[in-house]
Amino acid sequence: MSKFHIPVQPVLPSSDSVASRRTVLRGAAGLGLGLGVLGASFGAAAQNHDHGTPVPGTLGTPEATPGAGGYVGSDATTQGDTGSALPIPGEIQQFAPRNPFLTPVTPGPKTLNLSCRDATVYIARDTPYTGWSFNGTIPGTIFRAVEGDMITASISNDAPMAHSVDFHSARVAADKGYKVLLPGEKFEWTYQAQYPGAYMYHCGTAPVLMHIGAGMYSAIIVDPKEGWAPAQELCFVQSEFYVKDGPNGIKQVDTDKLFSLGTMDYVAFNGYANLYVENPIIVKARELVRIFVVNAGPNIWSSFHVVGAIFDKVYLNANPKNVMHGMQGVSIGPGDGACVELMFDEPGEYVAVNHSFGHAAHGAVAVIHAI
Repeated sequence: MSKFHIPVQPVLPSSDSVASRRTVLRGAAGLGLGLGVLGASFGAAAQNHDHGTPVPGTLGTPEATPGAGGYVGSDATTQGDTGSALPIPGEIQQFAPRNPFLTPVTPGPKTLNLSCRDATVYIARDTPYTGWSFNGTIPGTIFRAVEGDMITASISNDAPMAHSVDFHSARVAADKGYKVLLPGEKFEWTYQAQYPGAYMYHCGTAPVLMHIGAGMYSAIIVDPKEGWAPAQELCFVQSEFYVKDGPNGIKQVDTDKLFSLGTMDYVAFNGYANLYVENPIIVKARELVRIFVVNAGPNIWSSFHVVGAIFDKVYLNANPKNVMHGMQGVSIGPGDGACVELMFDEPGEYVAVNHSFGHAAHGAVAVIHAI
């Protein structure tokens, strides 16, 4: 059994053809096919359409030209979606438990490098799974910035399927910042982190439920410009997996369970059920612990609680202005975040859970050893 100690090698923040080809995507959806099936001919086909003028209050039609209405990012409808395609199984990546500790960050410009990829990873003991990912991991890279930082998002689509990125930490028109990229396309844009918080980012290509459910999500932690008090800092990204048997013993996303709000198979902190039961986290007793929690969902809530502890402070969305005191837990909806501060008064074993215990029983548990 491995253990995460303080300090350990942390998760470090990462230091042109753009298209929203809705006509092409709608065609794929109508055929029940994915871009991975139709291949590179999509790029050439899309170039034959002229850009129309957006029509306020309309969603567009299958005959509409790219840009003629329609939501580009985080489209909750199935119009213009990526069809019924599934992630493509590949070589199973060697399992490496994700380090939950965050490293401090200083103010200044940041670049978030994101690559959309298919990936076959472990999501539980002896359970390989093929999903869509950012940077080849599920969840993707956890980034950190400071309130006021200018953040450049550099995105490449290295997958055989259309993808995009929706940043909850940004204020931007979706058609400007959340472009749908076809295979091989790249996109770069810059925004300012205006509010501190624990934010989700995810693929916003329709159907969003499928793209998040298959693994395309992670967190951006934005610190207040005044900084936080010194603490041992952790980050948990909660998510659930709906799976079925696939080829060669590799699990794949079960769209029937996912879209019918069926029972999940696993609930995980940082992409792997019971990760920190198998790899307990070591912290120092009688010193401040700060935990950032982002609930990626896509469907279930988190009732975050630490057995044997009371949260001295809870910050909704991890914004210091949204503070509550002496809390036993905090409810975090899908797509939302929070930050909790606590201190373990004596050495011993403490357990962080989703106190909706059916979800804890499916893997949303983390053992914390205070020494």
